[in-house]
Order: sequence, then structure tokens, then C-alpha cells
Amino acid sequence: MEACLLKTRPLHALLSDPTTSRAARHLFDAVRRPTPALCGTLLSALSRLSSHQELLQAFSSMHHKGTNVPPGCVPLIVKSCALSAASCQGRQVHCHVLVRGLLGDVFVHTALVDFYAKNADMGSAVRVFEEMPVKDPIPINCLITGYSKSGDVDKARKLFDGMSRRTSASWNSMIACYSHRGEFREALSLFDRMLGEGARPNAITITTVFSICAKSGDLDTGKRVRALIGEEELQNVIVHTALMEMYVKCRAIDEARQEFDCMSRRDVVAWSTMIAGYAQNGRPHESIELFERMKATDCRPNEVTLVGVMSACAQLGSDELVEQIGNYAESQRLPLTSYLGSALIDMYTRCGHVGRARGVFDRMEQKGVIAWNSMIRGLAMNGFAEDAIGLYEKMAEDGVQPNEITFVALLAACTHAGLIDQGMAFFEEMKGKHLVSPQVEHCACLVDLLCKSGGLWEAYKFICDMEVEPNAVIWTTLLSACRVHADVELAKLAASKLLVMEPDNSSIYVLLSNIYADAGLWGDVREIRDLMRSKNVHKLSAYSWIKLDSEVHKFLVQDTYHPKSAQIYERTRDGQIWWIPFSSSSEPDRTSQWSWKLTRTRRRRRLATTPSNRSPRPLPKKEIPDPRRLRRRRRWRCSSSGWAGGRWPCSGCPWAGICRTSWRWGTSWRSTASSASSPSTPPPAHAASPSDSTPATAAPSSPTPPTPPSSLTASPRILC
Repeated sequence: MEACLLKTRPLHALLSDPTTSRAARHLFDAVRRPTPALCGTLLSALSRLSSHQELLQAFSSMHHKGTNVPPGCVPLIVKSCALSAASCQGRQVHCHVLVRGLLGDVFVHTALVDFYAKNADMGSAVRVFEEMPVKDPIPINCLITGYSKSGDVDKARKLFDGMSRRTSASWNSMIACYSHRGEFREALSLFDRMLGEGARPNAITITTVFSICAKSGDLDTGKRVRALIGEEELQNVIVHTALMEMYVKCRAIDEARQEFDCMSRRDVVAWSTMIAGYAQNGRPHESIELFERMKATDCRPNEVTLVGVMSACAQLGSDELVEQIGNYAESQRLPLTSYLGSALIDMYTRCGHVGRARGVFDRMEQKGVIAWNSMIRGLAMNGFAEDAIGLYEKMAEDGVQPNEITFVALLAACTHAGLIDQGMAFFEEMKGKHLVSPQVEHCACLVDLLCKSGGLWEAYKFICDMEVEPNAVIWTTLLSACRVHADVELAKLAASKLLVMEPDNSSIYVLLSNIYADAGLWGDVREIRDLMRSKNVHKLSAYSWIKLDSEVHKFLVQDTYHPKSAQIYERTRDGQIWWIPFSSSSEPDRTSQWSWKLTRTRRRRRLATTPSNRSPRPLPKKEIPDPRRLRRRRRWRCSSSGWAGGRWPCSGCPWAGICRTSWRWGTSWRSTASSASSPSTPPPAHAASPSDSTPATAAPSSPTPPTPPSSLTASPRILC
């Protein structure tokens, strides 16, 4: 085959053609003493194909054959050493240049400066630069880039200010130097100076500035730079993709979509940027829709695209979408990298598919700390605390170093399972053994763990001694625990901190008001309500929603905004099962419609708590029951003593704690001896002995109630 190719085309033409370069390489190796021109043709062809390793191998073969490489090919060899990070081979080439006396060539000097700068050997780069007879802007740009990577901005700026003539590459190198250090204001100021001095920015300049605006969130500067890309030479895919990313990071997702729609040609990077942008800005539906549109084109999704789609599916929590995307990702036969595998695990665990997530985790060949964290967090999120802790122990056995996210997942697992000692041990291990500084997320998990165990004041002391400033989440956790454990004093302290941080948060006022109401402090309840009205704070209404035929229906309490609310109230009035035809068709489609079964739970509770000597008031036919009215009608009447209490049983009854030792909501105790008597008959005030059956008619005179008769301590039965 090689002989036929050589008869039809010359060797230098075969080397320059990518389709025949491998066969031409075999022909070149067969030549014992290739000429310098042939060597130059081979090295130039491999450099154009970016085959840097093969170029270095070919140069080594030429050197062993005793062939002199043309001086014009030496910069190509040094460039390949720089791009391949072949430090040792680059120094050997430098020695070869010294032996042959090629240091007088300015291109060889520039290539050596670039090589040492890219390999972080700035001392050698400066020495080579000082030996140059003519110091043009190109080697200075190489030094500025080298100082930028090493973090020495001052030396880079000194070189930049000393330049007599600056090119666009000089400005780009200095702007990128500030960007790498995170000094975005200095970078943008230098860009303004560039425009003021009349220098023309190129595509690299615009892309760098868009990246700076995206990192700093400077949307105004980004829009101002957007006006500069009207020239045709700046209208390319890279610039528009950088502009889209800037809009996405600055939360201007609609402007990003406009740029995306205006692009005449879109590559996989542009598609991935827009799909991930929708997911990052909380619009997963648009992300899924754009992904389906991408699949209809010739552009094939890559790993980054699938990660963005998986993030959108995790937000939606749809089992059907998770199944589709998961099957599609596995059908593409992409390598299960740590990036892709972690996204799959996160998507599956957020939707409850722990088994499939564990299967993906076990199939991963290389598990980084991100994959371990995703699996541990997923197990903790779904209530598998013991499995999460066991996986952490296996992670330590494999020698993977945990980070702060690992311990957030472990503390969350201990919180869900109530493992107080284990959680405290993890917290101390994080600080002592792994030297991870506690962040506000770790402290929030520990406060939640202490509150769930009943240690409210321990949690308060821990908050006061925290190294970081506690946020509103931590104080809200403590305030919620105060309601569970009825600690009014600590609730006031937590609420005072919260009202300073979030004075317009209605949930703080409502929670504190409920704590006061549970404690019977009705005056304080009125003060909280008056405070809400004076500050114009309104409680957010919760709503239920259901997705039907690609349309989301929302419902509030006593809501009449739905177009078919009258039919809904009419058909659910009697608590029966009805089909609500939301679609335009008259016949209900039982395969796509939802069955609405609304049981009258509140009415059942009301009937259960109504005294047996009185039938409940029938509801009007067209009245929508108000849950607050039903709650106000709940009254307790003791079947033994006839005491008619308030909201809670035995509240204020003189026989409280004597006639019975426990009660349940919706039930009360009644003795068999007094079951025939009327429930409203008052109990005896005292009894001489347990066998005495003659009750007294006078009420007890002392605050301490006497011993009840045997009729009140007999074996009870439940009255519903």
C-alpha cells in the first residue's frame, strides 16, 4: 500500500494529508538518511495535526540517524515540549540548540521563553529573555502569562507598564492575569484603559471580559461589552457562548435565550450552556424542552449536557422523566466518570431511587470524593442513616480524604436517625482529625440534632459559642423546637434574634404566636398579631397543585380562582368520588384524569368530639365548611364527672388526674358503673371509702379534690 501511495503522490504531500499521514510515517521510518527538507516536512505536518508526542518521537529518531533538523523546525519542537509538559526533553532541545549555535534566531529564543514560562520555571525564562538581542512584545507576553500562572501579578504589571508597544495579546495577558487572581475590578479597569488608548479588542479579549462579568455578577458591564461585538470578526460561536454564560450566571436567563435563538450555528457547548442555565435558574421545564429539541438536531449531547438535564430532573422529581433520562444516559455508552456518575446518583436519590443510585455508584471504576459525597448524602436524605455511616467507613478504608460536604451529609444522617452521640463524634472528628473548619451548615445540623434530642438550652449555648455567625436557619430550627417542647422563654430569645435578621418573614410571627397560644398567653398572641398588622406582614398562603395534561392546577383554601371551582365544590360536597373533567372533552378520560376523593376528615372529628346527648348541627346544603369554625366548636365533656371543658380535656376540672390517668384526642373514659346515668350528672364530691356508693351533693370546699368513689376507678371503656 505504501509503495502504491509513493508512486502516485510525493512523500511530503502524503505527510501533510491527515488521512495518509500514518502510512507516510512508515515510509519515512524506512528511509535510512532522510534529507533535512524531508525532516522539515514531517515535523511541520505533525505540528499542524497537533500530534506533539509523535513529533517528539520523530525528532528523537532523526537525531539517532544523524540527520540535522532545519533551524526553522526547532521552534516547533520546543512548542511541542511546552504543550506536552515534557520538561526534560525541552531542556535537551535547549542543549541541542546551544551545540548547533541557533540562539541567534529570535524565533528559537521566543519559543524557549514560552517553554520555560509554561513549565513554571520563570528564572530560566528570564535568563533566556535577557539574552535576546531584540525584545519584541511576543516574549514579554509569554513572561506576563508565566507570572500570571505563578501568581506574581506585580512583576507581570511591571513588565506590562514597561512595554513601549502593546499588542492585543499584551492586553489580553494582563487582563487574564488579574482575572486568575480574582481581581475583577482591576481587570475591568484595564479593559477600559485598553479601549481608551484605541486598542482594538479581539475575540479572546471579549471572551475574557464576559467571563469576568459572569464571575463577578456585573450584568451592566456585560451589556456594555455586548455592544462591541457587532463587528463580523467577533461574531463566532465562542464569543456568543461566553455571552450566554454571562447572562446565565447573572440570572438574566431570558436574554441568554435570545442570544441562543439568534445564533446561526450552535455547537454542543452552546446547547449545554443553555440547558444547564435553565436548570441553574430554577426553570427545569424549559431545560427538558430544550434538551428534547437538541436531540432532534444533528448535535449529539455530551457529558456536560446530560449533567444539566439530570439537574433539571432532580428539581422536578418526576419518576417518569428520571426513568427516561437515566435510560438515555446509559444508552449513550458514555464513560461513567466521576462528574457524570455523581449527577446520576444525585438525580436518582432525589427521586427516591436509592437502589439504582447504588448500582451506578458500584459500577464506577474511579470514585472521587464527589461521588462518595453524592452517595452518602443520598442515603442520608432517604433515611438510610446506618448505610450512610457504613459507606463513610468504607470511604475511609479506601483512603479517600473527606471534605466539608462529607460531614454535612453525615451530620444530616445522624439528625434524621436521632444518633446524638454519633453526630457529636463526627463533629469532633471533623475538627480534630481532618482539620475541617466548621461552617454554618455543620452547625445547623448539630443544632437540629440537639433540639430533636430535647437539649434546647445546650443548643442555645452551642449557638452562642459558634465560631461562625449563626444565620436565620439556625435560629428558626431552635424556635421550632421551642414549640415542640413548650419552652416560651427560649422562644422569645430565638424570635428576638430572628426578627432582627428577617423582620418581614411572616413565618416567624406565626410560629411565635402559636407558641404563645399553646401556652395560653392570649395577650401576647394579640400583641404579635397587632405587630404583624402594624408592619404590614402577611402570612403566605399554602396551596396544593396537581399536574394534568401538561397543565398545573393550583388550589387554595376556599379558592374560587379556578375556572371550574363551582363544579369542584358541588361534586365534592358529599365526600363522594367524582371525576372532575378539567379537559375540554365532555366524557372523562379515566386513563389521564385524576380521581378526586375528598373525605370529610374535619367533620368526622367534629362528630367524634360532640357530646352524646346532643346531635351535631347539620351543615347547610350549600355552605362550605370553615375549618376554623369547626375547630372552635370542639368541646370536651367528661362522661364520668359531666365536666364540660374547653379545648383540652380535664382543663379546670376538679377531678383532673383522679378519675383517669390518660386521654386521647377524640376519646374519653367512662366507667361501666356510671354508663347508665346521664353524662351531665355531676360526680360525687367525696367518698368515705372505696366501697361507699352514696355520693355527696356538695362541691368540694378544699382546692385538693377528695378520693373518687369506686365508680370512677372502675375498668373503663371507650366512648367515641
